[in-house]
Amino acid sequence: MDASLFKDFKTSRGFNYHYFYSPAKGPRPTLFFLHGNPSVATDWAQIVPHFTSRGYGVLAPDMLGYGDTDKPTDPALYVSSGMCRNLVDLLDHEGLEKVIAIGHDWGCLSVSRLASYYPERVIAYAFLAASFIGPIPPIPFDAFLEYIKQQVGYELYGYWKFYSEPGLDQFVRDHLDTFLSILWPSDPAVWKTRLAPTGALKQSALEGWTAPLAPYITEEFKKHHVEVFNKNGFEAPACYYRIMTSGLQAEDDKQILPERAVPPKDAPVFFGAANKDYICIPALAYATFKKDEWKDHKITIKEYDADHWLILSHADQVSRDLEAWIEGFASGGQ
Repeated sequence: MDASLFKDFKTSRGFNYHYFYSPAKGPRPTLFFLHGNPSVATDWAQIVPHFTSRGYGVLAPDMLGYGDTDKPTDPALYVSSGMCRNLVDLLDHEGLEKVIAIGHDWGCLSVSRLASYYPERVIAYAFLAASFIGPIPPIPFDAFLEYIKQQVGYELYGYWKFYSEPGLDQFVRDHLDTFLSILWPSDPAVWKTRLAPTGALKQSALEGWTAPLAPYITEEFKKHHVEVFNKNGFEAPACYYRIMTSGLQAEDDKQILPERAVPPKDAPVFFGAANKDYICIPALAYATFKKDEWKDHKITIKEYDADHWLILSHADQVSRDLEAWIEGFASGGQ
């Protein structure tokens, strides 16, 4: 990604956003790439050139809490209604009336909530690895963990508790090698035993457990992210988990109108399923899309022989599939 195309902008809520923007050429639509945890805008670097070289516009911010965007540590500032306000301010700043919103990991939460709060600004919605995330039910987090365990047979989000503990930042800094080994493992099944269960990630760190990284993690990529981690820490990114474990996101979601709980029926939807993702399990997404409120939507599903980080390991295939999907409804742009 061309470093000269990065900019900075302060939103109406007072947060500075650092972002990449390459304007569209002619009638091509603009793609709004929203990353997750613990990523930065340049995690899209293998996908962005595919689209900019074909005249598509690309807008890719460092999300709040990451990279060179501001990093407040109050979880209340990360609930989706406020997050979407930041993102729409960015669209307004660049004069973009409508975009195709594409999310990965926690970026999918923001893409989902754009459908609830600003559907008039989005042409279509794409979800990679993580699925559409509907309004969060106001139930205790432990009850939510148990419900998911009953659905899939094992605990999925136990590590969210660890990310919500005080002292997280220093603990991760002190055990960074373990953290990286679990973040980008060569064996995706590591997530099922060393990340998903409550207490497993912390115990792995205390044991000093390490393992080879996935082959798509280059030394340059690792070095860059370690520099970012050491510079920025983990307190701000942890807020994405703390809004879930504390109930803040569920409280925020109470304002979503029932008719805006899912994207508009005429908005195309893309889901990129990572078949070796042991946290964002494709089966949960398929169950979501089978619900009655989705029966009239046009949903395109593509499966990848990939772990969670398909935007790194399968960037070319993901890019081609996204482009084919877009060409199916954009017809030269909107």
